[in-house]
Amino acid sequence: MKKDICVALCLFFLGTIAVMGQNLALHLDGKDNNVRTGIGFLEAPWTLETWLKGDDASWKETEVVFGGGEYSTYRHADNFPLVVRQGKLYSTRAGIGTSEWLDAEWHHVALTCDGKRTTLYVDGVPEACKDTAVTIIPGAIGVSESGGSVFGGWMDEVRIWGTALSGTTLQQWMGRPLDASHPSFGNLIAYYNFDAGIDDTALNWVGSGYHSYHLRNGRVAYEGKESLAYAALNDNKKFVAYAGRQRLFNAIVIENEWDADRGSKEHQMLKLRIVVQGKENPLRLEKISLDLSETTRLSDLSGIRIYYAGQTARSPQRDLLFASAAKRRIDIDLPSEKQVSLAEGANYILVTADVKERAGLNNKLRVKVPAFTLSGQNVTPTWKEPYIFQYVTDNSHTDSDVFRVLQWNIWHGGRHVPLEGHDRIIELIKASQADIITMQEGYGAQEKIAAALQYHLQTPSSKDNLCLFSRYPLQRQKTGDAFCSNPAIVSFDGKRSLLVDDCWVRYSYNPDYTGSFPDVGHNPAIWVAEDSIRPMADTRRMLDKDLAPILDKQPMPVILGGDFNSCSHLDWTERTARLHGGYGPVSFPTSRFLMERGYKDSFREVHPDESKRPEGTFAGIYGQLDFSRIDFIYYKGKDIRAIHSKIIQTTPEIDDIWPSDHSAVLTTFRWK
Repeated sequence: MKKDICVALCLFFLGTIAVMGQNLALHLDGKDNNVRTGIGFLEAPWTLETWLKGDDASWKETEVVFGGGEYSTYRHADNFPLVVRQGKLYSTRAGIGTSEWLDAEWHHVALTCDGKRTTLYVDGVPEACKDTAVTIIPGAIGVSESGGSVFGGWMDEVRIWGTALSGTTLQQWMGRPLDASHPSFGNLIAYYNFDAGIDDTALNWVGSGYHSYHLRNGRVAYEGKESLAYAALNDNKKFVAYAGRQRLFNAIVIENEWDADRGSKEHQMLKLRIVVQGKENPLRLEKISLDLSETTRLSDLSGIRIYYAGQTARSPQRDLLFASAAKRRIDIDLPSEKQVSLAEGANYILVTADVKERAGLNNKLRVKVPAFTLSGQNVTPTWKEPYIFQYVTDNSHTDSDVFRVLQWNIWHGGRHVPLEGHDRIIELIKASQADIITMQEGYGAQEKIAAALQYHLQTPSSKDNLCLFSRYPLQRQKTGDAFCSNPAIVSFDGKRSLLVDDCWVRYSYNPDYTGSFPDVGHNPAIWVAEDSIRPMADTRRMLDKDLAPILDKQPMPVILGGDFNSCSHLDWTERTARLHGGYGPVSFPTSRFLMERGYKDSFREVHPDESKRPEGTFAGIYGQLDFSRIDFIYYKGKDIRAIHSKIIQTTPEIDDIWPSDHSAVLTTFRWK
């Protein structure tokens, strides 16, 4: 759509000085904005709703309101569930649309599906319906997979539900903010009101756990200079922002997934996110209870602390509220000077622990918040029960006989989280305490990362794909393909050496098993055949041409850390077929070949039950692609063994967004 530059700049300026309590809306430029939720498949019943207003009344052939985002093209799901097509609202797979041209005023639009019928509403009035049930992917707002159909205009009060709301309910609630009294509040999947603005992320008020579905703000082709979608003052007179006594919207406990090393200080155990609406008569946090009953041994902890941690996940604010020794149950009455008056929007309460130098290895650490009190009202927070827990581990700082390797593809140099992507990458690597990092898609970020870590760096060039970092000296080795293989000898102490190859293996011609395996109609025999061509060729060449000549001269342990663009037969079994679109077992040849050559899959060695630990590495930021593990740390050699291994899929700063489309793999090795 056409864009009035002067008006947009004025609104942007107003938006930058707006404060909480004002009604803000999201603006997309109609060109290249890429605002993603990451929400995967939604099977009926569901509801999509939002307020929208175009920049003007001229429309492109198609402009997406709710779209699928990246990796969303599937035969059985609609990645264009609601669009403006030729100036009229339209639901693509359902095949229903409005008859009236959409003007440039604010309108509330909603699409519902109850499992039998799909209905399109405009301003609370049903405009079209059809007896059909549709599975959708609302992975992005205002865009699908490319920039050609980006919505140009304003959106506000984006709400995504796991139920079909009635027309009556839509009419009753479309003109006011949601609150906990909504009859379907428990079915709310995502709620974005933009009143706190948007930088490179915006909070999903009901986000919880690994898949929080916080908005990720970027561009389809971001190069570092283009402006992002922004929030500014909303002139929608049909919507009335909340004003009055402060009220609780929700409270959610978000547990950390990161292990805690021996000797760790201020290890983040959890955050309690309390969201409130309104400014008048602020609610006060008066009491809070902690439950440490699932911690294996309380004597592993030297202290517990509670902080008020500001209004954003990345806030540096740390106001100490309480500190004590660890106990099974801690009930805290905050003195008046420590009681927190909550600010409108999100408020984070952080619980940290200090871990003793001699804490028991592999002992479980867990803290829960069973209850707290706001201005005399007892509140029980909600939480998503994790399947990845925190344990006590060790690293090279606490034990000289261990070392850690981190494998991570950082996604086009980390530029897809535009504002603080590199900072997040560096923070994560530091928090991992990794001694060696095998990295792919460095593409210009590697020198900044090496300088921040003060590590040795080996890379073909500062703009290249592969980059190997090490706390210990690196001795470069020859390779026949610098884009795919980056080998070096790591010298630890003059006595112990290790051959490490930082690698990237070409994907097959049609890598369905990484991007579209949840779809129907695949033939896994074709996956196996295609995996036998390019991925196998690169892996065989790396082992036979790059590594074998080195090992013939100087036998030593070997570690292969890389993005193999191929899955593992150890994951795709009959027991896990339900996680892989119904496909399994699948005998992927690359993983079998490496095992035949004597290499061990470090993560699967430590976690041999693929049904209990099924997590993937590509692409966890999209809800439909949870269980595709293509990043590995393989190893071989009698002098080392893997003692800990974890797929890292959440940031060390709890509730922050993940900066890559790949999860990381962290394995701790012990010298025998």
